[in-house]
Amino acid sequence: MELTNKIWLTLEGGYRTPYDVSIPLHELEQTNEPETINNIWAALWENLHHQGDVGLASYLAVPHLVRICKAKSLFDWNLLGLCCVIEQERHSESNPELPQEYQNYYNTGLQELNEFVLARINQVSDDTTYIFALATLATCFGRPGLGRLIILAEDKDILEEFLGQY
Repeated sequence: MELTNKIWLTLEGGYRTPYDVSIPLHELEQTNEPETINNIWAALWENLHHQGDVGLASYLAVPHLVRICKAKSLFDWNLLGLCCVIEQERHSESNPELPQEYQNYYNTGLQELNEFVLARINQVSDDTTYIFALATLATCFGRPGLGRLIILAEDKDILEEFLGQY
């Protein structure tokens, strides 16, 4: 689905209101400026996920995020975390179902994300990216609960409490 498609104007994000995610996706595709990239990630996090809510714009952004980041060799916790959270929340009963006509498109994006993670995980040097990479693999391989648990384990207090019980 091209970023010029008019459907982007009608899709809802995390606030359950229309959010044209094609704009920041196009900006991400066009820039190499670190500050601009950080601002785009902030806007995507803010608008595609809100307190557990995601929308069709969130789902359809995933394959484009993967495509853009692969093309730019942008392997970063924002990509992994946002895509992982969107996929985890997609399974929540309070979020919309992914329409049948987009399932192949979305699933191909998840498959490409997995391949990207597997190809780059050995090069990860920071804990946050590594944890989101592991969570992404678990989530995208059909284990969203395990992926969520891995993310929670990043919090040292939660991890220590858990390990203290076992």
